[in-house]
Amino acid sequence: MPWVYLDGELVAAERAALPALDRGLLYGYGLFETMRSYGGRVFRLAQHYRRLRIGADLLAMRLPLTPEALEEAADATLARNAIADARLRLTVTAGPDGGRASVLLTAREVTEYPPELRRRGMAAVVSAVRRNETSPLAGVKSLNCLDNLLAREEARRRGAGEAIFLNSRGFIAEGAASNVFLVRDGKLLAPGIGSGALPGITREAVLELAGEEGLAVGEADVSPGDLAAAAEAFLTGSVMEVMPLVSVDGKPVGTGRPGPLTQRLAGAYRALVARETSTASAV
Repeated sequence: MPWVYLDGELVAAERAALPALDRGLLYGYGLFETMRSYGGRVFRLAQHYRRLRIGADLLAMRLPLTPEALEEAADATLARNAIADARLRLTVTAGPDGGRASVLLTAREVTEYPPELRRRGMAAVVSAVRRNETSPLAGVKSLNCLDNLLAREEARRRGAGEAIFLNSRGFIAEGAASNVFLVRDGKLLAPGIGSGALPGITREAVLELAGEEGLAVGEADVSPGDLAAAAEAFLTGSVMEVMPLVSVDGKPVGTGRPGPLTQRLAGAYRALVARETSTASAV
């Protein structure tokens, strides 16, 4: 039976309960973070908390959780479930009107993407759903994520692994569960946050790594045409890590195979994870 952390206590998942009038349940008023642990240690937990804090301020939510409490909750949840390599989901609801927010943390064994998929790369489609880059929800991981779920289902029906959102101006914003990068004229490009892209934790790490690798890096408005003309492209996410993107809407990106820069950054990211989580002891 899985155990979850709920408002300061570890409880059996089937017994966890939220107030019926919680605005997270009624209106999707709340935030979440999806995190990855390696060997019992969450990668860049502090950055996840920072993004959560920014989102809470933006949505005028009280955040009843300190960085230290989050680390303790993650450690306790991983230990109670005897999982070292996990996908953790942190949910913070706004609570009932005038009431206290709730904090829920779950952990389950991470489902790795198949090695063969990483070798051949992922296909994506451009979603019919548009991202409203002017919305305050565009830059936070709101519980209002039905657009993302519908877009992922659309991608599945069309035989793809990811859906890409365009914003209201027709530029690429992000994937339904990822950030987008492309390589053009030897330069690494990412849609800017103003395009509606989420400030992803893995995205941030890859931008750091690219700078350390001496690569030319830019954030800008990226059109579908830019992606179609790219030499290579890839997607990033906490669970996905760095995933080659080799086709969009059935048309190849670059050679239609994972590119050398993608592979270089994927290796650098794995090395970064190993360095930053190497002090963890197994659960």
